[in-house]
Amino acid sequence: MHDLLAQTLILLAASGLAVGFFSAFRMPAATGYLLVGVALGPHGLDLIGSGQDTQFLAELGLIFLMFMVGLEFSIPTVLRARWDVLGAGSLQVGLTMALVASALFLTGVAVQPAILMAGAIAMSSTAIALKQLAEQGEITSRHGRLALGILLFQDLATLPLLILVDAWSQDGTLAPMEILKQIAVATAALLAAAVIARPLIRLGFSWVLKSRSADLFLLWVLMTALGTAYVVHLAGLAPPIGAFVAGMVIGESEFRHRVEEDIRPFRDVLVGLFFITVGMGIDLSAITSFPGSIVLWVLVFVPLKALLTFVTGLVVGAHREASARTAVILAHGGEFGLLLLALALQSGIVSPEQGQPMLIALALTMGLAPLVIQRNHWAEWLFGRRERRIAATEASIRAQSGDFHDHVILCGCGRVGRLVATVLESAEIPYIAIETDLSRFRTARRQSHEVVFGDARHHRILEAAGLERALLVVITFDHRNTVESILHRIKALEPAPASLVSTADDLDMGHFALLDATAVFPENLAAGLELADRALLLCGKTQNDAARIVNTVRAEVAQG
Repeated sequence: MHDLLAQTLILLAASGLAVGFFSAFRMPAATGYLLVGVALGPHGLDLIGSGQDTQFLAELGLIFLMFMVGLEFSIPTVLRARWDVLGAGSLQVGLTMALVASALFLTGVAVQPAILMAGAIAMSSTAIALKQLAEQGEITSRHGRLALGILLFQDLATLPLLILVDAWSQDGTLAPMEILKQIAVATAALLAAAVIARPLIRLGFSWVLKSRSADLFLLWVLMTALGTAYVVHLAGLAPPIGAFVAGMVIGESEFRHRVEEDIRPFRDVLVGLFFITVGMGIDLSAITSFPGSIVLWVLVFVPLKALLTFVTGLVVGAHREASARTAVILAHGGEFGLLLLALALQSGIVSPEQGQPMLIALALTMGLAPLVIQRNHWAEWLFGRRERRIAATEASIRAQSGDFHDHVILCGCGRVGRLVATVLESAEIPYIAIETDLSRFRTARRQSHEVVFGDARHHRILEAAGLERALLVVITFDHRNTVESILHRIKALEPAPASLVSTADDLDMGHFALLDATAVFPENLAAGLELADRALLLCGKTQNDAARIVNTVRAEVAQG
């Protein structure tokens, strides 16, 4: 008991330090968990044993991971983006698996490990890619939508690969027709489970919601995920597949968002433990034993996978630039690749000599993925498109702002920026708005605002907008790196124009203030203080008293 408690404390402390360190550098938490497993596992300091308790919790992590994937997977969503999901996704996974598996087979690797290793190569990290694209405001772009479609199909393609791992681990001599038969039976069982589970799950949630008990709701969610996983396990399939079915049924219901919020803490902790157990299986001696293999696998994960993804984009009709940026975004390994490889190593389908170098390379590419995705726009330089686009935008902006002096440069023309533009127009103050998101740009143009399509973080765009002649720069988007870049440009001028920054919350107020932003206006602060002012008036305070109290609070928040 005391040993287990000590090991748990060590595990929690090491995980907290690692995840905190990686989060500070905007790196994926999964990499931190992997390093904790490597450091504390049998191939490191040997402080944590890979016992049955740890493996059981890791299996729970897999169940909840697949449950969350099922929540995100809805048939209407796939049908709306069917060409990106079914067309581009199937082509990317198929091309990658066919090429890698064929190459492995020709080098002497058996068919079964070749297929599973190729499947692990084909997968990218949905969590890392979507998080980074959301931070950069690129989800709605053409390359963002294409990447999302391929990622959705990759998540779905994990299911038959999990069935193969389960079948081969039970009997490695199954013939191809037997495997196909088992996959067909599994598919039929999953469809039947989905049809049967749909009314039962909806009936259960309707009953639970009537009780108005948050505890009962959470218990029912856990029961649904684990119960479906167990029933599917009794049918001879892997439990995570059943959890996926349960998630998919709930994902198409009105309960989805509440379920996702309630279950996410369990998922995050248990999936973190899964990554730790994967890290425990990484033998760092493979770095010295197979350095060439690791380098070769990194080359397969990054440039080769990027090339195949680029070809996929061209085949489905995407522009070269969008295809190139999608290729850069997906050129790394993913959590489902780790899952497939870890299960294949545990079951003996893939030997350590084959799997260990690939496991290390996969982890390396996941760690580097955020840095690479941040710079996906560099891919446009391959075709000279970026330079031509910047030059054309620069000429358009110079023509529009050539006569402006003491004007306002509005960086971003979304819902906040459009309100600022409307006020400036009413006051007859000259301004020019720069917007990089196509949908927001079109909305602003339809509302007759003075907006141009361009990227405000590029120094040539700001110079063309007359930054040296501007009276004020207003930044209305919430991408920290981009805001920092613009503030540095402003700070370098003498005299520098004033700058106003609108952010989603008040967490970055002090940071932007250090960069000499004239004022920072968090949206949550503005909305909260406006709401508080109205509450004070309704509670009987006079307008002067309410204004005085709200201004005092605003000053305290700004200072602290």
